[in-house]
Amino acid sequence: MLLLGGKTHPLLLLRSILSVLGVTQIIHIDDPRRAIELLSMEMFHAIFYDPKTEGHDGMAFPVAARRKESMLNPLVPIFALQARARRHDVEQARDAGVTDVITVPISPRTLTLKLKAAPRPFIVAQEFFGPDRRSKSRPSWWGPDRRTRAARKQKIDFINV
Repeated sequence: MLLLGGKTHPLLLLRSILSVLGVTQIIHIDDPRRAIELLSMEMFHAIFYDPKTEGHDGMAFPVAARRKESMLNPLVPIFALQARARRHDVEQARDAGVTDVITVPISPRTLTLKLKAAPRPFIVAQEFFGPDRRSKSRPSWWGPDRRTRAARKQKIDFINV
């Protein structure tokens, strides 16, 4: 696992939860450029990063991690840690290629569910490269079929009545 960001409370909490869940190899890096270098040299199972600690545009890292040609695994799950997950923030993160947004405080159950749901189909388009934005796969319809056939109304000929 790769943790990107300063020694912030959410990342330290995440590190302790991951160690409780049995993850033993955790690399914590402060510099996004160094993280990009590491991603081109080593394979990681997941990346967690705090967009607020980068010091510049928080969505530059996932875009670089997905689109740079030297990346060993551009399909690696990338999770953004945010204090508030407002709709605008989540949409911006997903447009940048983030797999999911995790809000702080983090619970072990939430983290486990997010990691299990991480493998999603990837979309490759000219403007976007990243995981499918739809987090839930649903059939085209669900539930009972409530359509009923109404009896056809008979035409009434008002002229010959």
